[in-house]
Amino acid sequence: MTLFLIPFAKAWHVLEAASIYVIFGLLVSGFLRVFLSPNAVANHLGGGKIRSVFKAALLGIPLPL
Repeated sequence: MTLFLIPFAKAWHVLEAASIYVIFGLLVSGFLRVFLSPNAVANHLGGGKIRSVFKAALLGIPLPL
């Protein structure tokens, strides 16, 4: 029986360790939603132009850091 519970315990520990980052990401996305209008984001990152792709890439580079 413990053979089946070990993977669930390991998964729980991984989720527990990642929970602070998930909460931080939700808070940041909430602040962005409150302070930036969707139209402003669409104007800068929408349209399918090459400039919008570079802007999105520059904004996304520091996220994993």
